[in-house]
Amino acid sequence: MNILKKPCVKRAIRTFIQTAVGYIAVNIAATDLTVKSAALGLTVSAIAAGLAAVMNLKE
Repeated sequence: MNILKKPCVKRAIRTFIQTAVGYIAVNIAATDLTVKSAALGLTVSAIAAGLAAVMNLKE
């Protein structure tokens, strides 16, 4: 079974993209986007995606 076809993985990827785009958009509007800031945004996005995946797992 392809892991990317699992619903929880799809939701996690979608959450990662939504969080990353939102973080970067706000960061560009409020400040200059630096490498450190971009890395922090990707870390925050990965954590949000991980939480979404865990919350969507069936017991």
